[in-house]
Amino acid sequence: MLSIATAECFTHGKIGTTIHKIASGYNEVKEHPYYPYINGHVKVMASMFIPLKYSAEKLLNIKLPIPDYKYEYAKAYSEKNDLKVSYLMAKGVKDILNCDISIGTTAGVGRGGICILTNKNKYVFTTDVYGDLINGKNIIERQKNGIKKTLDVLVKILKEEYNITY
Repeated sequence: MLSIATAECFTHGKIGTTIHKIASGYNEVKEHPYYPYINGHVKVMASMFIPLKYSAEKLLNIKLPIPDYKYEYAKAYSEKNDLKVSYLMAKGVKDILNCDISIGTTAGVGRGGICILTNKNKYVFTTDVYGDLINGKNIIERQKNGIKKTLDVLVKILKEEYNITY
């Protein structure tokens, strides 16, 4: 059984929670299209919502760049730096928990950054939705797209890299 851990910002831990519900066979997700690929094949070690730079650095034992934007208490980066930070968050949680697959997400201004790390490969990508945390533009739409796209990529990885079928 594959182990997964997430360190999420703009997706608020919802990716890890969704994977956990499917992996655990919750009734509310038994009709999810990815149920056959996740249930019985993965377990979630941790699903973390980490909006603060300080918290990410302390919990994940990483050093993040200085945020590109000032925003209340959360870290806010440009899309270019979101891609870097999502990788650092995924790497941090993978290194600490020694899981098979880790996921890191963060989004400030732009399409955000998402990283999935396996024992063999690194997958770094953005959502399909431009959002702006500073002005509150499209942040919910970006979050929903980020969750869906991450699950899509994860299942593709499970099929292609781990030969999981149903």
